[in-house]
Amino acid sequence: MNFFTASIQNTQSSDLWFTIKYIIVATLFIYLLWMFSRFLTKKNHIALKGRRVKIVERVPLSNDKSLILVELGNIFYLIAVHKTGIVLLDTRTDLPDLSDAVSEPDFLDRLKTALNHQKTSDKDTKNE
Repeated sequence: MNFFTASIQNTQSSDLWFTIKYIIVATLFIYLLWMFSRFLTKKNHIALKGRRVKIVERVPLSNDKSLILVELGNIFYLIAVHKTGIVLLDTRTDLPDLSDAVSEPDFLDRLKTALNHQKTSDKDTKNE
């Protein structure tokens, strides 16, 4: 074994150790960021726990316009927010329970329907 081959093997092993150290440090850094984000989330949740104003729902209408449903105590406010200001649209003391309403089908249901329709149309074209 001459000097040149020993130097190449030494370089390859040092590259391997550098890669291993890099992966360990990157993993540790990502883990610390994750722990820090959990800490901030818990701290923010504790700070917001005692608030009386709750945003029930926010619906964006365009880039600079949205509707916001706000609950303060047992009173609900429907607010329109736009570029030039905020407008109170309606005030309600009760809202109907919408949990029993028929929901729009989700993506998976629509995909299954489309695939079934595709299979049916493929069978029809083969039979003709």
